[in-house]
Amino acid sequence: MRLTKAFVTLSLFLSQIPRKQRLNWIATRGQASARASALIGALALASCQPGLSPNDSALDDVSTEISADNTQTPTTATSSSPAIKAPPPPPPNSYLAQLPPNATNQLVKLDIDIVIPTYLTPNMTLVDYEVGEKTDGAYYWLIYQDTQNRCFAIEYSSKDISDSSLENQESLNSGLFDDGYYLYHGKFPNGNEGALPENDLFTDWLAGDDGFYRLIGAGLVNARSSDQNSCTNLTVEEAITIAESLGYLPTDIKTLDLIPIQPVTADDSPTP
Repeated sequence: MRLTKAFVTLSLFLSQIPRKQRLNWIATRGQASARASALIGALALASCQPGLSPNDSALDDVSTEISADNTQTPTTATSSSPAIKAPPPPPPNSYLAQLPPNATNQLVKLDIDIVIPTYLTPNMTLVDYEVGEKTDGAYYWLIYQDTQNRCFAIEYSSKDISDSSLENQESLNSGLFDDGYYLYHGKFPNGNEGALPENDLFTDWLAGDDGFYRLIGAGLVNARSSDQNSCTNLTVEEAITIAESLGYLPTDIKTLDLIPIQPVTADDSPTP
């Protein structure tokens, strides 16, 4: 209603001045908005045409258009965007040699070269490990077991230990250690009088810069770990492949500290 009265007032004002002055006055309104200028122009033209009053449909159309443009859609307040969550941690079996971060951290603290298997047979996972210090030096061992209840372990000793042997031996072709090492399998040479009369397998103690390493089979694993449910041996071929795959834990992984994952917020995301 107020807008219509303003139209009438403006129209009456324009009708009282000569036509040439009206057009000049309209031209000086350059700072007005485009739609306001259109309205003023329509009013001015209406005032110049006899028989067309400010209340006619031409003005009504213009006023309706402006009213529609001035209508604001109510906005609803929304909460700030939620923080972007950090990605979930990797599955337990996705780490190098199946070593979870806690195990890796404990091994790194020994400050020695850590030997790990770089090849594992299908469905083989790390089921137990032990890391520590004794009076004669550091030690660790990593026990692996598969879904068929077959197992083996990698162990480390800082001191040289005399090797024992079994009935059979297979030469190892290791890329990490020198030649002249073997994988032994079968029974101890003295048969049932041996400490482990059942068939077993293990390698020589393999000499590295920081100590000695070897692969052991189910007999020694079951004898040392009460948690293992009488697991059985791998095939000789599988044990050889794993023994020949032994390598050092990469230096870049050894030097990484475990840092808790912090949630990534929207503010931290890169600006496009």
